[in-house]
Amino acid sequence: MSAERCPLCDKRLGERRCPALDALICSTCCGTHRQKSIACPSGCSYLIAAERRRRERKARELEQAWREFEEALARRGMEDLLPYMEVLKYALAQLLHHHPAQDADVAAALRHLARRLSPIELVEPYLPKLGELLEQGLLPLVREGKLHPQGLREACEGLAAFLEHFSHEEPDRFVTALLGTYPPEEPDRSGIILRP
Repeated sequence: MSAERCPLCDKRLGERRCPALDALICSTCCGTHRQKSIACPSGCSYLIAAERRRRERKARELEQAWREFEEALARRGMEDLLPYMEVLKYALAQLLHHHPAQDADVAAALRHLARRLSPIELVEPYLPKLGELLEQGLLPLVREGKLHPQGLREACEGLAAFLEHFSHEEPDRFVTALLGTYPPEEPDRSGIILRP
């Protein structure tokens, strides 16, 4: 059986089975056209591996930027906001695993929660879905006295400002980094043990 050329570039040999095109394509074209001109199915192993690597890379970028941000907060005497920001980052990551969003959506959610924590009650013309979910998860902790409303409000504003600075021109840089920092939790595997 002779090797097939990649149908996209017609230069290199096709070595990857593309489920969207039902053809063998080269790795270069797979990377170049993935989710751009090829409608990749979500279960494609190449898509999953590429997204995992991208999340890991962005998580490292976030880790570096976050260290610098922590140092800046410490210089300004605002390090007491960091535990609140960690709670926010973790809560957002858990929501983002089930409710995909862009960085702008996350910033809007944080600003929504900050307004809800304000002592001045404002009528909002628009309720961001992610903001509503974040509010449902964190406001009970405020009511129970586990989170101080003023600290959480300032942390929301600070994290939104950090996010906008970190995002640059990538609409999902923060979201991707957050998902890489907090990967989905494995389901509890206790119970039935299957043996071959």
